[in-house]
Amino acid sequence: MTGERIDRSTLEQQLPAILREQLQRDGMPPGHLPSWEYITANTRYSAEGLNLNCKELYDQTLLNFLREQGFGVGSSGKWPTEDEATIQSLEYYIRKLKKNRGFRDSTIESVHSTIYKIYEAIEEQEIDAEILDLGTFDTDDERQRNVQWTVAIIEYMDQVLADSTMQNYPYYFLEYYQIVKNERKIDFNPVEEALDEFEWVRSRGETHTITEDQLRDVWNALENLERCPVEGYLLNRWQMWMKNLIVFLVAAGPRADEVERFDVRMQFHFGDDPHVHFEERKNLQADAAPEYVPIMIGADYLLAYRDYILETGGNGSLVPSPQSESGCRRANTLNEWLKRLCKIANVRLPDETLPTMQNFRQLWKTQYLKALHKNRDHIRFVSEESGTDDVKVDEENYVDDVVNRQHVRELGREHFDNLLDLNELPTLMQEELDQTEYIDRQSTFSDF
Repeated sequence: MTGERIDRSTLEQQLPAILREQLQRDGMPPGHLPSWEYITANTRYSAEGLNLNCKELYDQTLLNFLREQGFGVGSSGKWPTEDEATIQSLEYYIRKLKKNRGFRDSTIESVHSTIYKIYEAIEEQEIDAEILDLGTFDTDDERQRNVQWTVAIIEYMDQVLADSTMQNYPYYFLEYYQIVKNERKIDFNPVEEALDEFEWVRSRGETHTITEDQLRDVWNALENLERCPVEGYLLNRWQMWMKNLIVFLVAAGPRADEVERFDVRMQFHFGDDPHVHFEERKNLQADAAPEYVPIMIGADYLLAYRDYILETGGNGSLVPSPQSESGCRRANTLNEWLKRLCKIANVRLPDETLPTMQNFRQLWKTQYLKALHKNRDHIRFVSEESGTDDVKVDEENYVDDVVNRQHVRELGREHFDNLLDLNELPTLMQEELDQTEYIDRQSTFSDF
Protein backbone atom coordinates (compact mmCIF):
# COMPACT_ATOMS: atom_id res chain seq x y z
CA MET A 1 0.00 0.00 0.00
CA THR A 2 1.93 3.04 -1.16
CA GLY A 3 0.97 6.59 -0.46
CA GLU A 4 3.15 7.80 -3.34
CA ARG A 5 4.08 5.98 -6.50
CA ILE A 6 7.77 5.17 -6.77
CA ASP A 7 8.75 5.50 -10.42
CA ARG A 8 11.93 6.08 -12.42
CA SER A 9 11.85 9.79 -11.63
CA THR A 10 11.70 9.04 -7.91
CA LEU A 11 14.64 6.64 -8.12
CA GLU A 12 16.85 8.53 -10.57
CA GLN A 13 16.26 12.11 -9.43
CA GLN A 14 14.50 12.53 -6.10
CA LEU A 15 16.14 9.72 -4.12
CA PRO A 16 19.78 10.60 -4.98
CA ALA A 17 19.11 14.29 -4.25
CA ILE A 18 17.49 13.52 -0.87
CA LEU A 19 20.30 11.17 0.11
CA ARG A 20 23.11 13.55 -0.85
CA GLU A 21 21.47 16.39 1.07
CA GLN A 22 21.00 14.23 4.16
CA LEU A 23 24.53 12.82 3.96
CA GLN A 24 25.88 16.37 3.82
CA ARG A 25 23.83 17.31 6.89
CA ASP A 26 25.25 14.31 8.73
CA GLY A 27 28.81 15.28 7.81
CA MET A 28 29.34 12.34 5.47
CA PRO A 29 30.74 12.32 1.93
CA PRO A 30 28.03 12.94 -0.70
CA GLY A 31 29.11 9.74 -2.43
CA HIS A 32 28.78 7.58 0.68
CA LEU A 33 26.81 4.38 0.02
CA PRO A 34 24.01 4.41 2.63
CA SER A 35 22.75 1.28 4.35
CA TRP A 36 19.13 0.10 4.10
CA GLU A 37 18.63 1.32 7.67
CA TYR A 38 19.95 4.78 6.82
CA ILE A 39 17.72 5.04 3.73
CA THR A 40 14.60 4.01 5.68
CA ALA A 41 15.42 6.35 8.56
CA ASN A 42 16.23 9.44 6.49
CA THR A 43 14.24 9.46 3.26
CA ARG A 44 10.62 8.65 4.26
CA TYR A 45 10.83 5.78 1.79
CA SER A 46 10.96 2.13 2.77
CA ALA A 47 14.27 0.64 1.62
CA GLU A 48 12.47 -2.64 0.96
CA GLY A 49 9.92 -0.86 -1.22
CA LEU A 50 12.67 0.94 -3.11
CA ASN A 51 14.52 -2.32 -3.55
CA LEU A 52 11.42 -4.00 -4.96
CA ASN A 53 10.91 -1.18 -7.46
CA CYS A 54 14.58 -1.28 -8.49
CA LYS A 55 14.20 -4.97 -9.25
CA GLU A 56 11.02 -4.36 -11.24
CA LEU A 57 12.31 -1.35 -13.20
CA TYR A 58 16.02 -2.09 -13.56
CA ASP A 59 16.42 -5.79 -12.67
CA GLN A 60 18.96 -5.00 -9.95
CA THR A 61 19.07 -4.41 -6.21
CA LEU A 62 18.71 -0.99 -4.60
CA LEU A 63 22.36 -0.87 -3.55
CA ASN A 64 23.61 -1.78 -7.02
CA PHE A 65 21.32 0.90 -8.45
CA LEU A 66 22.74 3.49 -6.03
CA ARG A 67 26.26 2.51 -7.02
CA GLU A 68 25.36 3.34 -10.62
CA GLN A 69 24.10 6.70 -9.36
CA GLY A 70 27.54 7.46 -7.96
CA PHE A 71 27.24 6.20 -4.39
CA GLY A 72 29.93 4.00 -2.89
CA VAL A 73 32.89 2.37 -4.53
CA GLY A 74 32.56 2.06 -8.27
CA SER A 75 32.80 -1.50 -9.53
CA SER A 76 31.15 -3.27 -12.39
CA GLY A 77 31.50 -6.70 -10.77
CA LYS A 78 29.98 -8.51 -7.82
CA TRP A 79 32.72 -7.28 -5.49
CA PRO A 80 34.21 -3.78 -5.08
CA THR A 81 37.63 -4.98 -6.23
CA GLU A 82 39.26 -6.32 -9.36
CA ASP A 83 41.99 -8.26 -7.52
CA GLU A 84 41.47 -11.91 -8.42
CA ALA A 85 43.03 -13.39 -5.27
CA THR A 86 40.87 -11.16 -3.07
CA ILE A 87 37.73 -12.02 -5.04
CA GLN A 88 38.43 -15.73 -4.60
CA SER A 89 38.93 -15.21 -0.86
CA LEU A 90 35.62 -13.35 -0.60
CA GLU A 91 33.82 -16.09 -2.51
CA TYR A 92 35.31 -18.68 -0.15
CA TYR A 93 34.24 -16.60 2.87
CA ILE A 94 30.62 -16.31 1.70
CA ARG A 95 30.47 -19.97 0.69
CA LYS A 96 31.60 -21.09 4.15
CA LEU A 97 29.20 -18.74 5.92
CA LYS A 98 26.32 -20.29 4.01
CA LYS A 99 27.45 -23.91 4.26
CA ASN A 100 28.98 -24.14 7.73
CA ARG A 101 27.37 -21.27 9.62
CA GLY A 102 23.92 -21.53 8.05
CA PHE A 103 23.68 -17.77 7.47
CA ARG A 104 20.36 -16.69 5.94
CA ASP A 105 20.20 -14.60 2.77
CA SER A 106 19.41 -11.45 4.75
CA THR A 107 22.56 -11.93 6.84
CA ILE A 108 24.65 -12.64 3.73
CA GLU A 109 23.38 -9.31 2.35
CA SER A 110 24.74 -7.64 5.49
CA VAL A 111 28.10 -9.33 4.96
CA HIS A 112 28.17 -8.05 1.37
CA SER A 113 27.35 -4.56 2.65
CA THR A 114 30.20 -4.86 5.17
CA ILE A 115 32.70 -5.67 2.41
CA TYR A 116 31.50 -2.69 0.36
CA LYS A 117 31.75 -0.45 3.41
CA ILE A 118 35.31 -1.64 4.03
CA TYR A 119 36.27 -0.74 0.48
CA GLU A 120 34.48 2.57 0.77
CA ALA A 121 36.66 3.27 3.81
CA ILE A 122 39.76 2.12 1.92
CA GLU A 123 38.94 4.61 -0.82
CA GLU A 124 38.01 7.49 1.48
CA GLN A 125 41.05 6.96 3.73
CA GLU A 126 43.38 6.48 0.71
CA ILE A 127 44.59 3.11 1.97
CA ASP A 128 46.80 1.31 -0.51
CA ALA A 129 45.75 -2.28 0.18
CA GLU A 130 43.16 -4.95 -0.53
CA ILE A 131 41.24 -6.50 2.37
CA LEU A 132 43.26 -9.69 1.82
CA ASP A 133 46.55 -7.75 2.03
CA LEU A 134 45.75 -6.41 5.48
CA GLY A 135 46.17 -9.89 6.95
CA THR A 136 49.70 -10.43 5.60
CA PHE A 137 53.09 -8.82 6.30
CA ASP A 138 56.80 -9.37 5.80
CA THR A 139 58.20 -6.95 8.37
CA ASP A 140 57.11 -5.61 11.77
CA ASP A 141 56.62 -2.18 10.22
CA GLU A 142 54.21 -3.62 7.65
CA ARG A 143 52.35 -5.44 10.38
CA GLN A 144 51.93 -2.26 12.42
CA ARG A 145 50.91 -0.31 9.31
CA ASN A 146 48.19 -2.87 8.53
CA VAL A 147 46.82 -2.62 12.07
CA GLN A 148 46.67 1.17 11.78
CA TRP A 149 44.93 0.93 8.40
CA THR A 150 42.40 -1.46 9.96
CA VAL A 151 41.83 0.96 12.83
CA ALA A 152 41.17 3.69 10.26
CA ILE A 153 38.62 1.50 8.46
CA ILE A 154 36.74 0.74 11.69
CA GLU A 155 36.85 4.40 12.74
CA TYR A 156 35.35 5.34 9.38
CA MET A 157 32.53 2.80 9.78
CA ASP A 158 31.95 4.03 13.34
CA GLN A 159 31.43 7.56 12.00
CA VAL A 160 29.01 6.74 9.19
CA LEU A 161 27.00 3.75 10.46
CA ALA A 162 24.19 3.48 12.98
CA ASP A 163 25.03 1.93 16.38
CA SER A 164 22.88 -1.13 15.64
CA THR A 165 24.81 -1.76 12.42
CA MET A 166 28.17 -1.32 14.15
CA GLN A 167 27.32 -4.27 16.39
CA ASN A 168 27.65 -6.54 13.34
CA TYR A 169 29.98 -5.00 10.76
CA PRO A 170 33.25 -5.29 12.79
CA TYR A 171 32.27 -8.88 13.62
CA TYR A 172 31.90 -9.77 9.91
CA PHE A 173 35.22 -8.00 9.23
CA LEU A 174 36.88 -10.06 11.99
CA GLU A 175 35.31 -13.31 10.74
CA TYR A 176 36.69 -12.79 7.23
CA TYR A 177 40.27 -13.45 8.39
CA GLN A 178 39.29 -16.26 10.76
CA ILE A 179 37.68 -18.17 7.90
CA VAL A 180 39.89 -17.19 4.96
CA LYS A 181 43.07 -18.26 6.82
CA ASN A 182 42.04 -21.87 6.08
CA GLU A 183 42.23 -21.24 2.35
CA ARG A 184 44.69 -18.36 1.87
CA LYS A 185 47.93 -17.18 3.45
CA ILE A 186 46.92 -15.07 6.45
CA ASP A 187 49.67 -14.11 8.90
CA PHE A 188 47.44 -12.53 11.55
CA ASN A 189 44.00 -11.04 12.13
CA PRO A 190 44.40 -7.24 12.04
CA VAL A 191 40.81 -6.66 13.17
CA GLU A 192 41.37 -8.53 16.41
CA GLU A 193 44.20 -6.18 17.32
CA ALA A 194 42.48 -3.07 16.02
CA LEU A 195 39.42 -3.75 18.18
CA ASP A 196 41.55 -3.26 21.29
CA GLU A 197 40.93 0.44 20.67
CA PHE A 198 37.17 -0.08 20.57
CA GLU A 199 36.07 -1.50 23.91
CA TRP A 200 32.39 -0.88 23.12
CA VAL A 201 32.64 -3.35 20.24
CA ARG A 202 34.29 -6.04 22.33
CA SER A 203 32.08 -5.81 25.41
CA ARG A 204 28.91 -4.54 23.72
CA GLY A 205 28.26 -2.75 26.99
CA GLU A 206 25.24 -2.86 29.25
CA THR A 207 21.85 -3.37 27.66
CA HIS A 208 19.66 -0.55 28.92
CA THR A 209 15.96 -1.05 29.49
CA ILE A 210 13.34 1.50 28.63
CA THR A 211 11.34 2.65 31.63
CA GLU A 212 7.63 2.13 32.14
CA ASP A 213 7.03 5.84 31.56
CA GLN A 214 9.04 5.73 28.34
CA LEU A 215 7.01 2.76 27.16
CA ARG A 216 3.82 4.74 27.70
CA ASP A 217 5.30 7.77 25.93
CA VAL A 218 6.11 5.65 22.89
CA TRP A 219 2.64 4.11 22.92
CA ASN A 220 0.93 7.51 23.19
CA ALA A 221 3.06 8.89 20.37
CA LEU A 222 2.09 5.93 18.21
CA GLU A 223 -1.61 6.39 18.93
CA ASN A 224 -1.52 10.12 18.13
CA LEU A 225 0.39 10.05 14.84
CA GLU A 226 -1.22 12.13 12.13
CA ARG A 227 0.87 10.72 9.28
CA CYS A 228 2.97 7.60 8.81
CA PRO A 229 6.65 8.25 9.65
CA VAL A 230 7.72 5.80 6.93
CA GLU A 231 6.93 6.70 3.33
CA GLY A 232 4.99 4.12 1.35
CA TYR A 233 2.71 2.79 4.10
CA LEU A 234 -0.80 3.65 5.21
CA LEU A 235 -0.81 5.09 8.72
CA ASN A 236 -3.43 2.72 10.16
CA ARG A 237 -1.60 -0.37 8.87
CA TRP A 238 1.77 0.81 10.18
CA GLN A 239 0.19 1.65 13.57
CA MET A 240 -1.31 -1.84 13.77
CA TRP A 241 2.05 -3.49 13.02
CA MET A 242 3.96 -1.38 15.52
CA LYS A 243 1.37 -1.74 18.30
CA ASN A 244 1.42 -5.52 18.04
CA LEU A 245 5.20 -5.54 17.83
CA ILE A 246 5.48 -3.49 21.04
CA VAL A 247 2.90 -5.61 22.88
CA PHE A 248 4.72 -8.79 21.81
CA LEU A 249 8.10 -7.46 22.95
CA VAL A 250 6.78 -6.49 26.38
CA ALA A 251 4.57 -9.58 26.77
CA ALA A 252 7.07 -12.32 25.93
CA GLY A 253 10.52 -10.74 25.46
CA PRO A 254 11.50 -12.25 22.09
CA ARG A 255 14.92 -11.59 20.60
CA ALA A 256 15.06 -9.64 17.35
CA ASP A 257 15.74 -12.74 15.25
CA GLU A 258 12.83 -14.53 16.95
CA VAL A 259 10.51 -11.69 15.94
CA GLU A 260 11.66 -12.13 12.35
CA ARG A 261 11.00 -15.88 12.39
CA PHE A 262 7.79 -15.83 14.44
CA ASP A 263 4.55 -17.31 13.08
CA VAL A 264 1.52 -15.73 14.75
CA ARG A 265 -0.75 -18.57 13.63
CA MET A 266 1.33 -21.40 15.10
CA GLN A 267 3.37 -20.06 18.02
CA PHE A 268 0.75 -18.18 20.04
CA HIS A 269 -1.21 -20.38 22.46
CA PHE A 270 -4.16 -18.99 24.41
CA GLY A 271 -6.87 -20.31 26.71
CA ASP A 272 -6.23 -20.95 30.40
CA ASP A 273 -2.48 -20.74 29.93
CA PRO A 274 -1.57 -18.00 27.40
CA HIS A 275 2.01 -18.59 26.27
CA VAL A 276 4.42 -18.42 23.36
CA HIS A 277 6.24 -21.42 21.95
CA PHE A 278 9.69 -20.49 20.63
CA GLU A 279 10.70 -23.48 18.53
CA GLU A 280 14.39 -22.60 18.48
CA ARG A 281 16.16 -20.40 21.00
CA LYS A 282 19.79 -19.53 20.47
CA ASN A 283 21.64 -18.67 23.67
CA LEU A 284 23.87 -16.01 22.19
CA GLN A 285 25.03 -15.09 25.67
CA ALA A 286 24.94 -16.89 28.98
CA ASP A 287 21.22 -16.45 29.58
CA ALA A 288 19.44 -19.74 29.07
CA ALA A 289 15.90 -19.37 27.82
CA PRO A 290 12.90 -21.68 27.84
CA GLU A 291 10.96 -22.68 24.75
CA TYR A 292 7.64 -21.91 26.44
CA VAL A 293 7.24 -18.34 27.71
CA PRO A 294 4.04 -17.08 29.38
CA ILE A 295 2.32 -14.07 27.82
CA MET A 296 2.59 -11.55 30.63
CA ILE A 297 0.35 -8.79 29.28
CA GLY A 298 -2.10 -8.22 26.45
CA ALA A 299 -3.05 -11.84 25.83
CA ASP A 300 -6.42 -10.90 24.31
CA TYR A 301 -4.82 -8.16 22.25
CA LEU A 302 -2.44 -10.67 20.69
CA LEU A 303 -5.27 -13.21 20.35
CA ALA A 304 -7.20 -10.61 18.34
CA TYR A 305 -4.17 -10.05 16.11
CA ARG A 306 -3.83 -13.77 15.49
CA ASP A 307 -7.52 -13.93 14.56
CA TYR A 308 -7.07 -10.90 12.30
CA ILE A 309 -4.18 -12.63 10.50
CA LEU A 310 -6.28 -15.77 10.05
CA GLU A 311 -9.31 -13.78 8.92
CA THR A 312 -7.37 -11.80 6.31
CA GLY A 313 -5.25 -14.69 5.04
CA GLY A 314 -1.94 -13.28 6.27
CA ASN A 315 1.29 -15.27 6.05
CA GLY A 316 1.61 -15.45 9.84
CA SER A 317 4.45 -12.94 10.18
CA LEU A 318 4.14 -10.33 12.88
CA VAL A 319 5.06 -7.58 10.39
CA PRO A 320 4.72 -9.16 6.94
CA SER A 321 6.99 -8.48 3.97
CA PRO A 322 6.59 -10.15 0.56
CA GLN A 323 10.25 -9.49 -0.29
CA SER A 324 12.11 -11.04 2.65
CA GLU A 325 13.07 -14.71 2.88
CA SER A 326 11.32 -15.10 6.24
CA GLY A 327 8.14 -13.35 5.09
CA CYS A 328 8.61 -10.79 7.86
CA ARG A 329 10.20 -7.36 7.85
CA ARG A 330 13.85 -7.72 8.65
CA ALA A 331 14.97 -7.09 12.21
CA ASN A 332 17.11 -4.15 11.09
CA THR A 333 14.10 -2.53 9.44
CA LEU A 334 11.90 -3.03 12.50
CA ASN A 335 14.61 -1.55 14.72
CA GLU A 336 14.85 1.52 12.50
CA TRP A 337 11.06 1.92 12.56
CA LEU A 338 11.08 1.61 16.33
CA LYS A 339 13.89 4.15 16.66
CA ARG A 340 12.02 6.57 14.42
CA LEU A 341 8.95 6.23 16.65
CA CYS A 342 11.04 6.71 19.80
CA LYS A 343 12.52 9.85 18.28
CA ILE A 344 9.01 11.24 17.74
CA ALA A 345 8.16 10.35 21.37
CA ASN A 346 11.42 11.96 22.56
CA VAL A 347 12.44 8.69 24.24
CA ARG A 348 16.15 7.96 24.53
CA LEU A 349 18.37 5.67 26.57
CA PRO A 350 20.81 6.97 29.22
CA ASP A 351 23.59 7.09 26.59
CA GLU A 352 21.31 9.26 24.38
CA THR A 353 20.84 6.52 21.75
CA LEU A 354 17.39 5.54 20.50
CA PRO A 355 15.90 2.27 21.81
CA THR A 356 15.65 -0.88 19.70
CA MET A 357 13.75 -4.15 20.18
CA GLN A 358 16.48 -5.33 22.54
CA ASN A 359 15.72 -2.50 24.97
CA PHE A 360 11.98 -3.30 24.94
CA ARG A 361 12.85 -6.98 25.48
CA GLN A 362 14.99 -5.87 28.42
CA LEU A 363 11.94 -4.27 30.05
CA TRP A 364 10.14 -7.63 29.87
CA LYS A 365 13.18 -9.39 31.28
CA THR A 366 13.63 -6.88 34.10
CA GLN A 367 9.98 -7.05 35.12
CA TYR A 368 10.00 -10.83 34.95
CA LEU A 369 13.14 -11.22 37.06
CA LYS A 370 11.73 -8.78 39.62
CA ALA A 371 8.66 -10.97 39.81
CA LEU A 372 10.78 -14.08 40.25
CA HIS A 373 12.76 -12.40 43.00
CA LYS A 374 9.55 -11.43 44.82
CA ASN A 375 8.38 -15.02 44.57
CA ARG A 376 11.66 -16.58 45.62
CA ASP A 377 10.00 -18.59 48.39
CA HIS A 378 7.82 -20.30 45.80
CA ILE A 379 10.86 -20.98 43.64
CA ARG A 380 12.79 -22.38 46.61
CA PHE A 381 9.93 -24.78 47.34
CA VAL A 382 9.90 -26.01 43.76
CA SER A 383 13.71 -26.25 43.72
CA GLU A 384 13.69 -28.43 46.81
CA GLU A 385 11.02 -30.70 45.36
CA SER A 386 12.87 -31.02 42.06
CA GLY A 387 16.24 -31.59 43.71
CA THR A 388 17.86 -28.36 42.49
CA ASP A 389 20.64 -27.26 44.84
CA ASP A 390 20.75 -23.61 43.87
CA VAL A 391 17.60 -21.45 43.72
CA LYS A 392 19.54 -18.92 41.63
CA VAL A 393 19.89 -21.52 38.89
CA ASP A 394 16.12 -21.67 38.63
CA GLU A 395 15.86 -17.88 38.56
CA GLU A 396 18.46 -17.52 35.83
CA ASN A 397 16.64 -20.07 33.72
CA TYR A 398 13.34 -18.25 34.34
CA VAL A 399 12.15 -21.38 36.15
CA ASP A 400 10.81 -24.50 34.47
CA ASP A 401 7.99 -23.75 32.03
CA VAL A 402 5.52 -25.69 34.20
CA VAL A 403 6.39 -23.50 37.17
CA ASN A 404 5.99 -20.42 34.97
CA ARG A 405 2.47 -21.48 34.13
CA GLN A 406 1.61 -22.11 37.76
CA HIS A 407 2.75 -18.65 38.88
CA VAL A 408 2.04 -16.54 35.79
CA ARG A 409 -1.15 -14.97 37.23
CA GLU A 410 0.61 -13.73 40.36
CA LEU A 411 3.68 -12.51 38.48
CA GLY A 412 1.67 -10.80 35.76
CA ARG A 413 -0.85 -9.16 38.08
CA GLU A 414 1.79 -7.43 40.18
CA HIS A 415 4.47 -6.55 37.68
CA PHE A 416 2.92 -6.28 34.23
CA ASP A 417 -0.55 -4.86 34.84
CA ASN A 418 -1.09 -1.30 33.64
CA LEU A 419 2.09 -1.13 31.56
CA LEU A 420 0.00 -0.36 28.48
CA ASP A 421 -3.50 0.92 27.78
CA LEU A 422 -4.94 -1.86 25.62
CA ASN A 423 -8.61 -0.94 25.77
CA GLU A 424 -9.05 -0.54 22.03
CA LEU A 425 -7.92 -2.57 19.04
CA PRO A 426 -6.22 -0.88 16.06
CA THR A 427 -8.61 0.44 13.40
CA LEU A 428 -7.87 -2.24 10.79
CA MET A 429 -8.48 -5.01 13.31
CA GLN A 430 -11.78 -3.44 14.36
CA GLU A 431 -12.92 -3.53 10.74
CA GLU A 432 -12.45 -7.31 10.61
CA LEU A 433 -13.27 -8.37 14.19
CA ASP A 434 -15.92 -7.73 16.83
CA GLN A 435 -13.85 -5.76 19.31
CA THR A 436 -16.14 -6.56 22.25
CA GLU A 437 -15.21 -10.25 22.00
CA TYR A 438 -11.68 -9.31 23.02
CA ILE A 439 -11.67 -6.03 24.91
CA ASP A 440 -14.43 -7.01 27.34
CA ARG A 441 -12.25 -9.88 28.58
CA GLN A 442 -9.01 -7.92 28.46
CA SER A 443 -9.05 -5.43 31.34
CA THR A 444 -6.48 -7.18 33.56
CA PHE A 445 -4.34 -10.22 33.29
CA SER A 446 -5.92 -11.58 36.48
CA ASP A 447 -9.03 -12.38 34.44
CA PHE A 448 -7.14 -15.41 33.18
